[in-house]
Amino acid sequence: MPRVEGLSIQVLCHATEDLKKVIKAVENVLGPEAARRMSMTTETLEGHYGDPITLVRIFLTDKKLSEEVFMRILSSLSPSERAELWHERSKKGKHGGKLYIRLDKQSAFLGRIQVSDKDPIRIVALIRGNVDVFERKSEAKLTSGGRRDDGGR
Repeated sequence: MPRVEGLSIQVLCHATEDLKKVIKAVENVLGPEAARRMSMTTETLEGHYGDPITLVRIFLTDKKLSEEVFMRILSSLSPSERAELWHERSKKGKHGGKLYIRLDKQSAFLGRIQVSDKDPIRIVALIRGNVDVFERKSEAKLTSGGRRDDGGR
């Protein structure tokens, strides 16, 4: 049975941003239980003009929580955003694959899940098993679960 094995999250915190607020944005996406169970590392990098940039890496390895967070994210996306995710932002292999999700950091801080490529929260969902079967299973859950039609906005 295909499933989410874990989530890997990366987000940049620029010198003009508050690290606590950036982490709060990620926690808002994850939800309270997953936020308590995540593991996090930070690394200080140097920007083009010598400014400090903090790279935050967050890992969620609990399979059940990872799948719950993944479904929470999917349920906030419009059908067209989900279609793009499954077909344009996925890497499928013989025994699983990865889905690449990019969410707006500012919206996440405000509690909204919104797709964005501009300075995003980068999430990689590690899928075990056939990704196409997992897509059908996930979409069936969403359509039977009464998802919102406004894309979570």
